[in-house]
Amino acid sequence: ELLAFLLDGLHEDLNRVKRKPYIETKEADGRPDEEVAEEFWANHKARNDSIIVDICQ
Repeated sequence: ELLAFLLDGLHEDLNRVKRKPYIETKEADGRPDEEVAEEFWANHKARNDSIIVDICQ
């Protein structure tokens, strides 16, 4: 738990995205899991881009 807390703090401090864009979440609506996962990962990367994400995720 401590490690997760420390990594989260480092990630927030090192995040390259200064203004996080608003991204509306779309429903899966029967789409393939792979397609939905790629969309969610792209949304995550648009808001969270740090060296911690590069290394750990």
